Amino acid sequence: MPKAANYTNEEILIALIWSMPERLTKGQIGRLLGIKSAGQKHWRERLEKLGANNLLSIEKLDTGEMFFGSPILKYYLTPANLEAIWSRYFVSYERNGLVNDPYLTPFSAGIWNVTSTSEFSKLVGSKFNYHFLCAKNKENPVEPSESVKSLSKEKIWKNMDAVLSIAWKIEAYRRKPMLIGTLTPEHKKIYALVTSIYAEQIKAHPADYKKFTELFEKNFKYYL
Repeated sequence: MPKAANYTNEEILIALIWSMPERLTKGQIGRLLGIKSAGQKHWRERLEKLGANNLLSIEKLDTGEMFFGSPILKYYLTPANLEAIWSRYFVSYERNGLVNDPYLTPFSAGIWNVTSTSEFSKLVGSKFNYHFLCAKNKENPVEPSESVKSLSKEKIWKNMDAVLSIAWKIEAYRRKPMLIGTLTPEHKKIYALVTSIYAEQIKAHPADYKKFTELFEKNFKYYL
């Protein structure tokens, strides 16, 4: 089992993304990653640095006289954090090549140029995408510790892209049914699951969905 210090900020953030909308202490984040040493001081310092860059949010709970007056700190993600994460790691970060479509379809590989414009950050940070990710996590939870351990450094990027931007990719598939024909049977099962959750969120948050589709249409006006 790797030590706490060996986990990158990206691995910590993707574990938080997978656990949205939970508010977690640093020890709970550590357990998500499968470690026992996340209570160490350097973890708090690392999370504070991420918070200072708006990559995560920090909630302070006043404990009064308990714990010698020290507050309990909980860490979580907001739509603004998702926007900042996308901007930091996909728009503002120098990388070679494009991240593939989440369903790995040959037909659409390459059309999602995630570094082309900062507008993608607003899509990812939209309230509708946030609601959708939270609902998806609740209905189809993952085991972050197992998932993170299985990822190579290269796959961290692809997973973060696929998770953060899944709402606007689902929207594209809904508007272009011919894309469904390029999916494998396994991917079709995943697609059926996430689209059912997606439809539920449209009904639950119609105003946020309207703002989301306005952003979507602005970005994909040459594609739709």
